[in-house]
Amino acid sequence: MSPDDLQEELQFLRKNDGFTPSRVDRTDVVRLLLDVTSEGFERTRGRFVSAIDSLGDSDGSLLRDIFRLSDETTSLGALADRRRIHADRIGRSAATVADREGPALARLARALVTGRYAQSPLSLDVPEMHGGLVYEWTSTLIVIEERMWKETREHYRFMAEFDEMDFLTITRSYPAVVSTPTTGAFRVNTREASQGFNDHFWSRGGSGADSPMMRGETYDLKFKLEPSPDEAGSPMVNAYRAFHERSLLASIQVEFRGEVPSAIWRYERVSHFAQPGVPTSTNEVRLERGIASLRLRDVHGGLASGIAWRW
Repeated sequence: MSPDDLQEELQFLRKNDGFTPSRVDRTDVVRLLLDVTSEGFERTRGRFVSAIDSLGDSDGSLLRDIFRLSDETTSLGALADRRRIHADRIGRSAATVADREGPALARLARALVTGRYAQSPLSLDVPEMHGGLVYEWTSTLIVIEERMWKETREHYRFMAEFDEMDFLTITRSYPAVVSTPTTGAFRVNTREASQGFNDHFWSRGGSGADSPMMRGETYDLKFKLEPSPDEAGSPMVNAYRAFHERSLLASIQVEFRGEVPSAIWRYERVSHFAQPGVPTSTNEVRLERGIASLRLRDVHGGLASGIAWRW
């Protein structure tokens, strides 16, 4: 899961019949963000409209129309017709309306993730939001090939809640080779600790030189971990993340290449000593194209969530 998944779902929901129960049911991230599992469609629709309205009159009017949520478009089952309605209202062309949709959808995606709108199922008014950082979302993909760990790909988007900070530290308990994209916004400096390793990710400016992170700015951190060539591996049976800073939307995925486990299950928000638990009828995870997925909303406090399996 990544921001692209949410953007793709929002683009899907604006097409054809627009924001309807059957089309919402075909989304994953939107359903998670709107807490669809515990509410009826009218509450879901109300939350979605509330997020749209939080963006202001210009974006709000545009998005209500293209999602078929305004009085003028509720009978229109084609996106092109809804664009023409909005174009007539603002005195511009339908092509201009289409051009404005992308930026408006990006702003809507951020409102949904952060929950900063009146009917949001998530409240952000908590101490964790001050003096540290907030992950808008985190995405972790772990690749297992013939029982052995092959690589991990991480992508974190976060907002700084401090005045200045030179680097972000992520701790791990196992040896690995860590790399960042050569054109990325961070470089990595790894230091061994008494019980593992600290990966310090230094922020870089446009010139490539180190540049402190600033309050209120959003940053994308991408990196990859691979097994150390001098370390003997063993079959892997558990993958988890413990979120000490708040993550508003988190995805953990495990891709199995070759042999597939006999049982796969998930666990959420448990202490380090309570994981990985045992498989039951309620926590079973099914593979989709060889990938086991766990999506989480608003995780923090250092509790562990992950996917475990048995060979």
